[in-house]
Amino acid sequence: MGTVILRVQGTESTLETENLTIDRILAEARAVNLKEFAVTRNGEEVESPDDLVVEAGDIFVILPADYADQDIVIDIANDDEGTDVISMSVKNPDAPE
Repeated sequence: MGTVILRVQGTESTLETENLTIDRILAEARAVNLKEFAVTRNGEEVESPDDLVVEAGDIFVILPADYADQDIVIDIANDDEGTDVISMSVKNPDAPE
């Protein structure tokens, strides 16, 4: 048994691989009011629920469906153990500066 990372709108969760299901992804997307969204696995878009493969060490990100049209900001910092911590957020193009 391993774990995966699930990121959605600036938050990150570590889950057991068997806990990352389609239902969990839907619930996380609804929790941040995303009615239409995309899911990436290790930087590659998951085309359909049938294509969802979950393996230990994977990083999944839930993004707005139109994420390709938005500015995505990625911050990289070092945590206390000297490893890189990556924070990703999607900037709303309609939000005031």
